[in-house]
Parts: sequence; C-alpha cells; structure tokens
Amino acid sequence: MFRKRDLMIFIPVMIYLLFFYYFPMLYVLKDAFIKNEKFTVDIFLSLFQDKSVLFSIIFSFWEAIISVILCVILGIPIAYILTKYDFPGKELFTSLIMIPFILPGVVVGYSIIVLYGINGIFTNIIRSLTGMSIVLGRGLPGIFIAHTFYNASLVALITSSVWRRVDPEIEEAARTLGSSGLHKFFKITLPLIAPGLLSSALIVFLFCFTSFEIILILGGAMYRTIEVEIYTLYLAFFDFNKAAALSLFQLIVVSIITLIYLRQLAKATELRKTGKIVVYPTKPLVRSFRDIFKPQKIVVILYLALYSIFIFSPLVVLGVSAFYDPVTDSFSLKGFEALFSNKYNTFLGAAPVVAPLNTLIYSVVTVIIVFIISIFSAKLMLDRRLFSLIFGLLMFLPVATSRITIGLAMVASYGKLGLLSMDPRPIIVAAHTIIAYPFATRTLLNGLTKIDPEVVNAARTLGAEGIFRIKKVDIPLIKPSIISAIALSFSISVGEFAATSILYRGKYATLTIFLYLMIGARKFIVANAAAFLLILMTLLTFIIIVKSGEDISASI
Repeated sequence: MFRKRDLMIFIPVMIYLLFFYYFPMLYVLKDAFIKNEKFTVDIFLSLFQDKSVLFSIIFSFWEAIISVILCVILGIPIAYILTKYDFPGKELFTSLIMIPFILPGVVVGYSIIVLYGINGIFTNIIRSLTGMSIVLGRGLPGIFIAHTFYNASLVALITSSVWRRVDPEIEEAARTLGSSGLHKFFKITLPLIAPGLLSSALIVFLFCFTSFEIILILGGAMYRTIEVEIYTLYLAFFDFNKAAALSLFQLIVVSIITLIYLRQLAKATELRKTGKIVVYPTKPLVRSFRDIFKPQKIVVILYLALYSIFIFSPLVVLGVSAFYDPVTDSFSLKGFEALFSNKYNTFLGAAPVVAPLNTLIYSVVTVIIVFIISIFSAKLMLDRRLFSLIFGLLMFLPVATSRITIGLAMVASYGKLGLLSMDPRPIIVAAHTIIAYPFATRTLLNGLTKIDPEVVNAARTLGAEGIFRIKKVDIPLIKPSIISAIALSFSISVGEFAATSILYRGKYATLTIFLYLMIGARKFIVANAAAFLLILMTLLTFIIIVKSGEDISASI
C-alpha cells in the first residue's frame, strides 16, 4: 500500500534519476544492440572476438583479484593491531589511514610516479644505495602499489569493526585449550571475522575491477581494464557501439558481484541471528603497549611505522614538490602562478585558472542537488516496506554503474541532442550528482537509523510535528550525518575524473583534468601545484567528516 507522502518523495527523486540516469542509459542499451536502425546481438558478441577487448576483460579480473590479496595481506595486521592494542594516537591514526580513500585517483596515480617512477624519490634512494635501478612506479608494480595504497586501510577498518564485536572469551578459551598463533587465527578467529573480511574484499574487488585513473596513468599502452578499454574505444577509435556494448557487459558483471556481496551480507546477518556465528557487542580485550613483551612491541611499532610511511609519504612528497623547482633547485611558487594564470594554455585549450574555478562551482552545485535528493531518498528507504524496497532496487543500478559508463551515457543521450556542444556544465554536474548520490544517501540513511524512535514519539507527544519537529528534533540528531554527506559529496565531485574526461570541452575542465593533461605534457611543476590543491581540498573535507564523528567506511 502506497502512502501519499511516499509518492510525494518518490516522484521528484525518480524524475531526476529518469532524466540523468535511466534516460541516458537507454541510449547505451540502444547503441549496444541497434546498428543502422536494426536490432542485432553481433555488437555484443563481437566483444568476445576482439583480442584487445578480451585482454581488458581478463586483465580486469586478475588484477582485481591480486589487488584484493595484497590489500588483505597488508590490512589484516592493521585490523589486528587496532582491535587488540591501545597505543598513544590510536584514534588519530585510525582516522588518518582513511585519507587515501577520499583522494582523487589522478592524484594517487601521479604520487606513485613521483615516488616510484624512473626519477622518483624512492627509485633514486635505492639507486644511490645499491646502484640498481628498480622502477616500481609503472606497469603492474605501480598499479598494485596504487591499489594497495587506496584500499588496504578499507580492509583494515571494515575487518576491525567486526573483529571488535567478537566475544573475547572465545579466543581466550581457545588459548586455554592450547590453540595459539596461526592455528588459533585460522581455526577460531578467521571464521568469526569472515563476514567483515569478505565484505571488504568484495568492495575492494569492485573498486579495482572498475579502476580507471590508476590504470590510465600507470598502465601505459600494455595494461587496460574494461574502463580504459571503453575510454579508448570511444575517444581513440570512435567505436561508440562497441564502447556501449562493453559498458553494458561491465554493468552486468558489477551488478552480479554486488548482488553476491549483498547476499553474503544478508547470509552473515542470518548466521549471527541463528547463533552459527557468535558475535557480541562487547569490548574486546585491548592491551596497552606497556603490558606486552618488548619483542612484540617492537614488531607492532615497526609495522605501524612502515605502514604510516607507505600511506602518508605520497601526500608529504606531493606537498613538498608543489613548492620546489627542480630546475633551479630552490623553493618556488611558479607552479601556483602557472595554475592560476589567465594566459591561454595550449594543452588545456583555455586559461589554467578556469580549472580550479570550475571544480569549485561544480562541487558546490553538486552538493546542493545531492543533499536534496539524498535526504528524500534516505527518508523513503528508512521505512522497510514494499515501496522502499522497490525504490531501493531502482537506486541499485546507479550504484553498480561505473563512472565511465555514466559519462558515456550522457554523451550518447544529451550529446546527440546538442546540449554538450551548447554548454556541457549542466551535464557535468548531473554526472557528478549521479556518482555522489548513492554515497550521500547511504550516509544520511545511517544517521536516520540511529534516531531512537522513542525520542521521536516523545516529540510528537509534546506537540512537535512537521517542519518544527524536523528543525528542532530530526536535524540536530542527524547533524553529523548531514555534515558528512555534504563533505563526502563535495570530495567526490572534486576528485571526479572519468565521466568528466568524456564530457568536458576546453574551458569547462576541472582540476583533475588539468592535472592529467599536465602529467602528459610533462609540466611537472604546475602538475605538482594542481595535485597539492586537490589534496588540500579533499583533506579539508576529510577533517570535516572526522570532526562530525561519522565513520567514512560506513558510507561505502
């Protein structure tokens, strides 16, 4: 049974999604199966006969699998340390290790080049110490380093959140019965933390499977994911039909993997309810550094130090490089002068100053639109009835659609209508909103579910209803989630590259586009300045989220 209030929320949100997601995606579907005004499956079947496309499909799977394995190997020890030990600065460390996740992919790719490239800082240090030239910042090593940098902390935090809820008496009982070390971990602990570990592994797989900026910058001509192959088919070969078919194939694969993830999550919840997996909301046995043996303490401190260097060194290096001129071997503001210059830039096709201005404008407008449709969506999904389930299913596809596919869909639909040639800015903002919308909705939904129904009922009893109740009761209670959703939407828009790279024209470029163009042009001084500004903008949003008290990993 549908309530009038539900329809009043549902219709405006669905109109927006219809205009800027479902309508554009229909054109992708059309181009994937209709050629010369005739329906055909030959375009879709030709994907599996094209060696280049087949390579991109196979590569997307195995690079994602290896990336997941590396992230789990690096992330589990951090999850263990965060769960079992208490040390000075633990809360700050826990917050800071999520910084990589909100950084733009272009910045991460560029930081790997600066650190591990042919003339990278790490490469030069190894060269001076050993005389060997070990270049890790390109090809497969660079891709895996970047993916691990991005996602290892995600594995650590999601796994740790489950690990903390495991009853410590189970592990203590196992230790008493003689199980210790790796035997205890694999036989006792691992089955208990499996729901969190598997969830994080599937999320990381999806992120790496749909990786674009990292592969584009570090993969060269040899390595291509499906995302990069779609981009190449469209921009290099102008084969829109095959690009659309490959986008549809990727959407199907991502949807299947996401459904497996959701099913596994539901299964884990059911197992906990039936008692087959016993998880308690109790605080685990946390040991202080003062209470552990010195060798163990050294190992923990050393691992934390090495992990911190791995996570934070790219940020530090890019921060310093933004103010350093290698030609004159001195600190300089030349990069920022070039970035905010009004002079025409040949590579950009406009004055560089338009890039940061566009980024700011797009992000602010994106935040406003996303917040409006997300708060409506979260309110609708809060009520677990048939209507909210239907809406949840309709919202599922944008979550599973890659950014390149969204950009391609916008070109296929509104490009053919001539809107992109007139002014691409509204379409760019629309793409940003579709990308940020699911994350903001999830964040706001998390906040709404935390509201105690008794508080709402008490407010109603005292006469607080409608706008007054929302203003005086609801908003103060979900204020952290509102702040986090706004900051997260802003950060996603600032760092968006994939869809924008297809939609922009010259003077409508963003900072991420400008940074990518400067890397290709080997204008590293101005590239450093652009990267620093992007880091600064995302760090500010990160600080806002942390200050709000909201958990970033809960919004994924």
